[in-house]
Amino acid sequence: MDFFKIRGGKPLNGIVKIKGAKNSILELMPAALLTDEPVILHNVPTLSDINTLKGLLEIFGSVVSWDKENHTITIHTPVIKNIKAPYDFVKKMRASIYVLGALMGRCGEAKVSAPGGCVIGQRPVNIHLEALEALGADIQIHHGYIVGNAPINNGKKRLVGGKINGLVRVQDGVNITTHGGTVNAIEAAVLADGETIIEYASIEPEVDDLINMLNSMGAKIARDRKGDIDVIKIQGVEKLHGCEYSVMPDRLEAGTYAIAGIITKGVVEVQDADVSTMDIVIEKLKQAGAKITPTANGFIADGRGCDLHAVNIDVEQYPGFPTDMQSQFMTLMCLAKGTSVLKESLFENRLMYVPELMRMGADIEILGDNMAKFKGVKNLNAADVMASDLRGGAALTIAGLVADGETILHRVYHIYRGYENFAENLKNLGADIEVCQEDIV
Repeated sequence: MDFFKIRGGKPLNGIVKIKGAKNSILELMPAALLTDEPVILHNVPTLSDINTLKGLLEIFGSVVSWDKENHTITIHTPVIKNIKAPYDFVKKMRASIYVLGALMGRCGEAKVSAPGGCVIGQRPVNIHLEALEALGADIQIHHGYIVGNAPINNGKKRLVGGKINGLVRVQDGVNITTHGGTVNAIEAAVLADGETIIEYASIEPEVDDLINMLNSMGAKIARDRKGDIDVIKIQGVEKLHGCEYSVMPDRLEAGTYAIAGIITKGVVEVQDADVSTMDIVIEKLKQAGAKITPTANGFIADGRGCDLHAVNIDVEQYPGFPTDMQSQFMTLMCLAKGTSVLKESLFENRLMYVPELMRMGADIEILGDNMAKFKGVKNLNAADVMASDLRGGAALTIAGLVADGETILHRVYHIYRGYENFAENLKNLGADIEVCQEDIV
């Protein structure tokens, strides 16, 4: 098992190129099941999650060719040979739940194990199931599997267009729209008979990436607005064709490298990034004292002479501050002047990285399951720490880049789920970081 050995104190300088968005490609690959023609995806990062999903699609009968050197995946599923997504695959990655909507859309039936993934809080799938039921599906739970069947019409199982208005869960009195539920609803509805209206739909850029790809395949999907409610309208079609599509840039990867450059007092040029999806992150970095300069295809994050000062963060749904960036940003706040308050409104277990930062000398007070107070310190100290999830692992890596001494970061397999060549890219920017192997006793 790999671990990182990080010796802090070196500023990062140079260029890093951003790959396709993890949170997008994991929606686009299942959507390829909706056609019997080839789907070619470009700008695909090399991530362990993609390898897991590749294996799952192959179980269904997909022929998947992954050209890692050219960052391209071709998915061709002429026939769905199997509708069961087994536990051994789905437990590794929560995004596997997206095959549910795709299988129901194309086959009218599915058997999908309950999902796994990072343990960052409750992310119930009941909303996904209610969306499918609104399209006429019969949903049952048997021995840990979600079993879905569409109604039979003219001898064929096919979902029926309908109104989906329950894609919201309430947490701490706040309505939270489900990203995953929106994805499953879209994938289920594109081949349904008639029109589907999805109310309270997620407006995250990755959902738009899915919509754009499906429309290029012949789907009829449009966004709308009903008062203050975000709506997606889908006119079901009989068939989708193949396509060639480039995955949107990963806004979370771009933000992570920007923070790594700033915290080490270096200058990192982030190329192939879409700054239009990063407004709130860039705004908060500027408020903290960092210099961010847009370029023709990205931006430059400059931490030289940066006098960091505290900035409060309220995690919200897009276009608010993303939950997948709060651990990296709050690591930056560990070294800022003053006190920052973090409120995480989406996932109640997203602060599991905090005790590890405290082991490195961070001054943090947990105010509750969803809140913490970060008081800036002069420096962090190296320690043995452990990644408990993907973004927390990235945050601890960033902490190690500025800590006095040698930091050992364990369980870095979490990081491999969302960052291609993370340690190598940091090393190319000047970091003293080494990938080592744990001794197995």
